[in-house]
Amino acid sequence: MKRVLILSVLLSSLVLQGCGFVAGAAIGGTAGYLLSEEGYDVQSPVTKE
Repeated sequence: MKRVLILSVLLSSLVLQGCGFVAGAAIGGTAGYLLSEEGYDVQSPVTKE
């Protein structure tokens, strides 16, 4: 029983980390798109045309 509990905690933490990564990537992509619409060139460093 204890083994199943530990395994379920590990699996749920991996799933939640994956969701956090996807959400962060989506936010970064949206920010890049909005900056490009405003005339900024999204690269390192961010510059305005």
